[in-house]
Amino acid sequence: MPGSGTSRRFSNGNASTSPARHLTDATPAAPSEADSDMTGAEYIAAFLASKHVRHVFLMTGGAATFMIDAIGNRDDIDYICMQHEQAAAMAADAVWRTDGTLGVAMATSGPGATNLLTGIACSYFDSIPALHITGQVNMRESAMLGGASPRQIGFQETKIVEMARPITKYAVQVRTGEELRQELEKAYRIAMSGRMGPVLIDVPMDLQQAEVGHLSPAVTPEPTATDPAAVAVAAAAVNQALAGVTRPLIYWGAGVGLAGVAPEVERWVRATGVPMVSSWNGATYFDHDLPGFCGTVGVYGNRGGNFLVQNCDFLLVLGSRLDNRQRTGNTRNFAPSARVVVLDVDVEELAKYQADGYVTVPLNFRDLPVVLDQVRLPRPSNAWVNHVALMQERYLGKHAGRTAITGAQSPYAVIQRINRLVDHDAIIANDTGAALCWFFQTFHRTGQTIFTAGGNSPMGYSLPAAIAAKLTAPDRQVICFSGDGGFQLNLQELQTAVHYELDITIVILNNGGYGIIKQFQDAYMQGRYHATGVGYSQPDFGKIAYAYGLDYHRIERPDQITPEMFSHKGLRILDVILEEGTTIEPKAEMGRPINDQFPYLDDAELAEGNAFIDYKRH
Repeated sequence: MPGSGTSRRFSNGNASTSPARHLTDATPAAPSEADSDMTGAEYIAAFLASKHVRHVFLMTGGAATFMIDAIGNRDDIDYICMQHEQAAAMAADAVWRTDGTLGVAMATSGPGATNLLTGIACSYFDSIPALHITGQVNMRESAMLGGASPRQIGFQETKIVEMARPITKYAVQVRTGEELRQELEKAYRIAMSGRMGPVLIDVPMDLQQAEVGHLSPAVTPEPTATDPAAVAVAAAAVNQALAGVTRPLIYWGAGVGLAGVAPEVERWVRATGVPMVSSWNGATYFDHDLPGFCGTVGVYGNRGGNFLVQNCDFLLVLGSRLDNRQRTGNTRNFAPSARVVVLDVDVEELAKYQADGYVTVPLNFRDLPVVLDQVRLPRPSNAWVNHVALMQERYLGKHAGRTAITGAQSPYAVIQRINRLVDHDAIIANDTGAALCWFFQTFHRTGQTIFTAGGNSPMGYSLPAAIAAKLTAPDRQVICFSGDGGFQLNLQELQTAVHYELDITIVILNNGGYGIIKQFQDAYMQGRYHATGVGYSQPDFGKIAYAYGLDYHRIERPDQITPEMFSHKGLRILDVILEEGTTIEPKAEMGRPINDQFPYLDDAELAEGNAFIDYKRH
């Protein structure tokens, strides 16, 4: 039977006792650890437990075995065996997105370490704190000794620190016990402070076995006090830019939520009544019933929200990096009539706007509520208020698309159906491609946690992310959204979910190919489907489900999706059958600004959406 193999700390394979549930929230380290020397491996395990890390996601390997053994010998921390290190890194990334605690991944040297890199990049680009610990060959066998520079001496020796450094906030190899103690604490602080992100510690095998001392009591850093000068500068910059404004708009980015100030900012938005749009990564941090909310924006954004960005005369951007999926490749076409003010914690992100003429203000976002309390928003014009209401009424939550004409199953209708059925606090992990676009174009978030690896956006992310979410929050409903193409990249992690007897509903939006690329090929390559239709194939997902012992449901109409598919225990696949030509609608094509998306509106509706600017389609 699938899942009947040995599973750590299961009680005779009883599904009611999972490895995620035997741990207490704050189990202290054993009393002797403060007084006795530990090996490097034991120290690492004790350190992680002292930071209340509950799970270490890993795949075993020789250079990591001592560390894994040390974790396995403790009762206050557990390891989770993934089937691929890439999935382990993605799972670690999802821990923070689920409950705001640090995720940890571990891997062996060589291919184990390099396999972490895709997941590390997910955390780096989206500012997610995660700790990655890699085993390394013995120092006495390392290429760093002997005066020569061979490519490799030790078996599977790889310079993972140098490889990871461009996509981590901090990466270091430790070589002594003192370095191990200092660098673990340093890396932890770096990951969790400022603009957060992943860190990596590389630990040679001989250091893992050496005595390194005892675990020192952790020093809790003092909370960063509000900086009155920075607050005053930010508030003054915003208020100065607001002079004479009649069409204000707020752009809510993920930085608001990452800083932990989303509730205060949401209250401010409600109190002021200012209209608001958001990025996809920001969309999980507020209630979409917010009266002023007009949708997510960008190339695949809501038409109404995009019209507002392009027609406002003031845009306050809060913690978003405004990448080219939001502004398009021609940044001069973004908010062309607006004074754009960007607040962000990262000065390098602000520096990139020099050519755009934006007002940029560095700010620790823990101070953002204090700044907003000092902002004096002018009264918007009646014409702007009416325009915002029209854009909401006409476009928010409205998705007809070509499927309304063909009669085929609409992914938008499927997502709206699921939206109505899932719990208020469900966790929904998303993959990439067309499935991701359809989801964020449609899902109306109230209390759910909805996320994806937005900046790196790899295929195969959502399944390991959903696994981590369920282990991190075992009492919450977890749904994995993917496409038929993306699902195959980490399909092996079904075994992880089966082994740990996790309750997850997997939704595959199955359009028989890489739909987002096909749509691109339709627009620019005359429909030549090289490597998307030609050369691409997929397995029978029903047979895959049978092989792993999962429930399988073939969905050809939205009404076939029932509440039981989300509320019952177990692991299941909903294979949602779509036409191969199902498109993402709307979408801004190359050369077009975000207020002129495909399928193209007629001249009258386009002009109505662009009521405050002179836009002519070329």
